[in-house]
Amino acid sequence: MAWLVALIIGLGAVAVMLAVLPSSLFDLDRFIVPKEATLLATALVAVTAVLLRVPRVDLGVADGLLGAFLACSALSALLAGNRWLAAGSLGLSLGGAAVFLAARYAAARGARPILIGLVVVAIVAGGATGLAQAYGWDSALLANTRAPGGTLGNRNFLAHLMVLGLPLAGWLVVSSRSRVVAAIMGAAAAAMVAAVVLSRSRAAWVGFGAMVLVTAAVGLATRGPVPRLARGRLMGFFGAMLLGSLAALVVPNRLEWRSTSPYRDSLRDVLNYREGSGRGRLIQYRNSLALIERAPLIGVGPGNWFVRYPLVTGPGDPSYAGADPIPTNPWPSSDWVALATERGPIGVTLWFGWVATLTIIALRRARDAVAGAGALAAVGLLTALSIQGLFDAVILLAPPTVVAMAGLGALLPATRPIRSFQLAGRRGRLLAATWLVLGALLAKSLGQAQSIAVAGNGYGRGDLVEAAKWDPGSHRLQLLLAQRAPCPAAARHADRAADLLPHHPWPRRLRQRCR
Repeated sequence: MAWLVALIIGLGAVAVMLAVLPSSLFDLDRFIVPKEATLLATALVAVTAVLLRVPRVDLGVADGLLGAFLACSALSALLAGNRWLAAGSLGLSLGGAAVFLAARYAAARGARPILIGLVVVAIVAGGATGLAQAYGWDSALLANTRAPGGTLGNRNFLAHLMVLGLPLAGWLVVSSRSRVVAAIMGAAAAAMVAAVVLSRSRAAWVGFGAMVLVTAAVGLATRGPVPRLARGRLMGFFGAMLLGSLAALVVPNRLEWRSTSPYRDSLRDVLNYREGSGRGRLIQYRNSLALIERAPLIGVGPGNWFVRYPLVTGPGDPSYAGADPIPTNPWPSSDWVALATERGPIGVTLWFGWVATLTIIALRRARDAVAGAGALAAVGLLTALSIQGLFDAVILLAPPTVVAMAGLGALLPATRPIRSFQLAGRRGRLLAATWLVLGALLAKSLGQAQSIAVAGNGYGRGDLVEAAKWDPGSHRLQLLLAQRAPCPAAARHADRAADLLPHHPWPRRLRQRCR
């Protein structure tokens, strides 16, 4: 059963990376929605397989903190102004937690290598689409305005994912007895680093540097649990990463940067927060934190930063384009800011406690001759996740979520349980609750995916009306219909958009058109 669970998670991860819908209307959602649906489907099948097999559920400190975070998030979602967006964001958290627990089950029963191997395959598959785009592949499935994003849809999303994959590939290099596997992981690392360099993602560059430094420091402090034979492989692994970065800089590509020295410019501006996007981030962070005063306990609701941000923005905020129908991105440019504003001080404290607990577990096991390599890889993964999340949206997206949660669940064994629940007599009810919650969230995501497919290019108003039936919570569709429908119907759609986005100006403007 452990091998089956590992296979479900691994193949599900591959599907998450490649899932995309062709659409010229939903330029971002056509990537996000099918990936979230695939993650939920993977989580539901994997956790069901686990619950059908285990005799009891053991909860350690980290599990308790994660469960408390999910409970806080659920309460925040119930009280959110836009429950459609809240349900989507909550589903991502629940799906990730289910993958984490299922990965831990599979790894504890001998399936760790195949699980991590398949996750690395998934990462390389996603990265390969970005590399192919950088070197000339053109397809309707790709977002050409944010190249080289491949099937991830955005070059920053792609780069964040590649950095998260490097510790997993490194663990396979050190732990595998096969030289062939080590060589394959070296090639995978070269491809990952090449994608990171080509992306020009400053958050990924900083995250990569922090990951290498922190992991190396912990390894030196613990005097390195890596066997002498594997140390040569590790040096080869770093050599492969260096070759990958050099190849990205030397081999001509099809990327159309505005600057004549794009990579040097990005490197120079890595920590520049006085101008450009860095300054914009600081303004956005400062404004966003004002939302905590409006919801000081459990936040404005998962996914609802987008809904409430117009209340706190001000003049000179480059992340808010008030003249546009949809004036901001769906989330702030930071996982931590999103967690603090959407889940509140309680939620972000619980999440930080979970990350800190996993870090402590990894540090305590770093000296272990058997578990030390996995612990070091977990330190690298946690570092990359946390540092990249300071500057960009990472754990707010399905691909990094499935990689991070599967990787952490596989690398870090369960600690001594503080509470155990026997499943005898409870298994059926627990399975029913799991299917009710995750199944409902999956159905919502599938409805959104069908809506995108039905809407097509958005030229036909009839297609938009049909699409809105599949996704009643789509503010984009309601705004489009309010613009294109004749006045009596347009007013209804404008009112619906205003219900979904009560603090945005465009629904009110469209409503006034019919007065």
